[in-house]
Amino acid sequence: MLIGNRERFAMEMSPVAPSWQRRHGPERAAWAGLAIWANGLNLCRHVRSGEEEIRDVLHIPLAPIADWIVRNHAALAFQERAAAFSIGRRPHEALRAWGEAPPLHGLDEDRWLDAREAFWQGHFLAAGAEGSHVPNIAFVREDDDVVVTWRAPRFVAPPHAEMLHADGSTTAPWHEVNQVLLEFVGHVADAFKDANVPAPFPWMGRDRQAWDSFEPKHAVVLYCGRSLADVEALVGPVGPILDSLSHGDPGASPSLQIVRDLPPRPSASIGDEIQRTVELARTKDPSRSTAWLAGRAISSDAARAGTTPEEQGYLAARSIREDLELDGQPIESVSDLVTHYGVQLSQSRARSAQERMVVAGRLDGSAAATVLLTGRTERRWGRRFEEARALGHALLDTMRQGAFGAASTTWAQESRRRRSGAFAAELLLPSSALGALSDGALDGIAEGERFADILKRYGIGARTAAYQLHNHGWLSDTSIRDDLIEEYGYREG
Repeated sequence: MLIGNRERFAMEMSPVAPSWQRRHGPERAAWAGLAIWANGLNLCRHVRSGEEEIRDVLHIPLAPIADWIVRNHAALAFQERAAAFSIGRRPHEALRAWGEAPPLHGLDEDRWLDAREAFWQGHFLAAGAEGSHVPNIAFVREDDDVVVTWRAPRFVAPPHAEMLHADGSTTAPWHEVNQVLLEFVGHVADAFKDANVPAPFPWMGRDRQAWDSFEPKHAVVLYCGRSLADVEALVGPVGPILDSLSHGDPGASPSLQIVRDLPPRPSASIGDEIQRTVELARTKDPSRSTAWLAGRAISSDAARAGTTPEEQGYLAARSIREDLELDGQPIESVSDLVTHYGVQLSQSRARSAQERMVVAGRLDGSAAATVLLTGRTERRWGRRFEEARALGHALLDTMRQGAFGAASTTWAQESRRRRSGAFAAELLLPSSALGALSDGALDGIAEGERFADILKRYGIGARTAAYQLHNHGWLSDTSIRDDLIEEYGYREG
């Protein structure tokens, strides 16, 4: 039985009848040979130690995995980030680093490790295997997609096996992955019913619509990565926010999307800036909305050809430059360009620590962004970059039920942050100009004061310029890139 699409995500089961006695409740039915497919690969394909035969399935009881899906469905659906540690798109590596890192300020070691264990329980398939051999797969949602990653498992009990597809990652649409998981749960429940054996888990006796039900306020906590009290301290009571959302999805709120991107200890003033920016985005302004949506159409069409967030950002920025007939020349006023595409831009006077910008948009309103006051944005190059990043978010971020929100921090959702950063870099310093600026020679930009000249002429920071040159093949080595950052970044103060 195949559930899903092997080229994106699927679970395939072939029933087996174990010859041994099955005393444990979850083992009394729904044994199967399991194959899990992602990006066209069978992640269960393996060779046992001492054998040459390639086996396509792992023979396991399915009920514990189905129970894990039901118990952790809210985490799979809404927990895009951990509360205490930056996970990003590499959950296996992040979980390992988390275990080796000292506790976050304000947490003792036990709470720190408990938080790590809770995240593992909610996102890693092995947490539901009850000792069965399964691939080491993690699922972390990111907007409308799920990042599915897998690493080589460690099987403690025999038989030991080598997985043929031990490491990899892909993305798949959330609605498809969710449908596969819930259909799998239904298949397991039916197997127990058909076998006429007692259901080992209470959810098997409930209506199937309850399997993916959730308490809306708990979903907010998972989505934002902080306590309900902390969320409400930033954006006010969540009850009215949830009442305005279809299906109670916290990801459909611009305010909660911004909160999701904040560090664990946000600046004291950030709540006021979030609420003010989101309120501006509620304002209906037909002319601004038309300009914004036209810019989104141009950018999204161009970005569609990109296979990574960086490529999507580069392509979208080039399409905007082409739309404005800018070619390779500098942008005199980034704020004017942002306004041209319908985004209302504000500058905050309240000082922030780790947050540099917030942006929000609504299809039934408009788009707005606020550049926050930090040591970085006090400088011309830093302010211009955040203005350009805000436009990148406004033109490229995924809409959840007609809304988006983002904050510029190191805790921001990784794909959005990488895409908007690449957009800003290409918008400010276009790759089409790099050849002439380098005098047509590899490492030519490092000669004399050429690098300093482009920083001033294009109003861009040393780090962004050096990475842009290196990423597009005009610097031969990372050491040259880093030397330019060290020398000219120091000059910037």
